[in-house]
Amino acid sequence: MTRRHTRVLTILVALGLTLSLAGGCSNPFAPPGGGGGGGGGEASYRDRLSPGDVLHNLDTAYEYKNAEEYLACLAEDFIFYTAEADQNNPEEPLPEDWDKQTERIIHENMFGEDTDVDRITLTLTNQGIEYDPGADPVSELDDRYSYVEGVDLRVYIPIPGDDLILLATANNMFVFQVDPNEVGPNGENLWEVKEWHDLDDARRAIPGQDDPLSVGRLKAEFLE
Repeated sequence: MTRRHTRVLTILVALGLTLSLAGGCSNPFAPPGGGGGGGGGEASYRDRLSPGDVLHNLDTAYEYKNAEEYLACLAEDFIFYTAEADQNNPEEPLPEDWDKQTERIIHENMFGEDTDVDRITLTLTNQGIEYDPGADPVSELDDRYSYVEGVDLRVYIPIPGDDLILLATANNMFVFQVDPNEVGPNGENLWEVKEWHDLDDARRAIPGQDDPLSVGRLKAEFLE
């Protein structure tokens, strides 16, 4: 096990944390498909013709631990915004935000062949959608969709006799824009994630753990 997981393992063992698998992806605003699990079978990615297609690809990339497919969901000027509580943590503060290159480092560490991660499950449950048509009501190029998703992200790391589970549950907001650099197979607009906001409101309590990890805190475990 790598050094970055030692502190987390010590805390979880001390708390006696026992968690069960929760796979799949539930998003009533996305087209059918996706879902977490063991990554069995062949991965199915979609043309990013809607924000729902992007979420499907993001979910599938986590399930199959595919960093390039994950990064293809993100805009070149993508920004991940950490939760305010993490920024103000007196012991281990996180930066206010980070960029796509940092996301590449995180996910190559999380998904790579030499990682100690066994499998990952991601469940997204839509909490609401907002649409901003931009200044030009005819063109989609300045349109923005904001999806608030209840995120349940579980990263399984095998240890003797059990699994270490890094788990984050919280509401997150994904802001989507039209990809300015790529079009679909028939010239359609494609969508991408412009911003990902880690919100402070935890979606549910976790047995044996008073404060579930935020998504930003879990991702930061894979920064080197």
